[in-house]
Amino acid sequence: MGGRRTGVLMALMVGFVVTAGGAAQAAPSTGSVDSVVLPAGEVVTPLIDCSLTAANPRPVIVLPGADGTTSDTADQWATVTSALRESGTCTLVFQGGVVDGRRWAGNIPDEAAQLATFVTSVKDATGADTVDLVAHSAGTVVSNYYLKVLGGAQDVTHAVFLAPEGRDCDGAGFLATYGIHNSPITPVQALQALPFLSRLLGHASPELAVALQLAPGSEVHTTVFGDGPITQPGVSYSVLATANDEIATPAGTCSFITEPGVTNTLFEEAYPDAPAVDHSSLRSSPYAAAWILDQLETEGR
Repeated sequence: MGGRRTGVLMALMVGFVVTAGGAAQAAPSTGSVDSVVLPAGEVVTPLIDCSLTAANPRPVIVLPGADGTTSDTADQWATVTSALRESGTCTLVFQGGVVDGRRWAGNIPDEAAQLATFVTSVKDATGADTVDLVAHSAGTVVSNYYLKVLGGAQDVTHAVFLAPEGRDCDGAGFLATYGIHNSPITPVQALQALPFLSRLLGHASPELAVALQLAPGSEVHTTVFGDGPITQPGVSYSVLATANDEIATPAGTCSFITEPGVTNTLFEEAYPDAPAVDHSSLRSSPYAAAWILDQLETEGR
């Protein structure tokens, strides 16, 4: 029911902006959902029962995306977690912002704080100086907030991102998930044209309010993607995107971090003979798993 209502609201938003002609007179966005009270959500944490070795001195914390429920996680991530564990890596899957079983359905700053608490617990339990992060989609946004805003960079060596939502997304993929295709304007253009829609839609739909935290003009978007570089000193960033991404759009452009030192890889260029992947299935590809291992081995583990 919630998804259907959100789709209707998005269709109305686009229709209203087109009718009003607002897209042609788009102004800088000042709308915000920051006044909408979003839940922090619960956390699902694994037992920290692995040991570090000289060959694998850092734990790897895996953050799934929002493309499923906590009951789906083990199957969705079996390929990657198995590859990591078979390499001897201490691998821990962290899920935050859990609302009604849905991952990352809460307030992004709170979710990042949940991650910070878990990283501290992992370091204390294992004796590691730093950890590595492997994140997908919404999990990358939480990771970026943690690294940049909460000072998490001092505790992280590698940040390996699959199909992340980044600075230059247009939101068209979000419309597609609700059956809205070939829209004359993108959600970002709509919110720039009529900034008040962000708060209005956020109050009307809690589900949409979570997504709107990434709208230009929101506190989260401005803090992570608008002010200064995304990357943080001391952290090695790697991004794997797919040309078939219909969620993080435009494909590639939305995901890549075009800053010095970042490894940006397009799946189809790196693995032209691999079976096709999309935004979600990228995280289940054995080729992606191999790529992740390569990134974590960069400059030694």
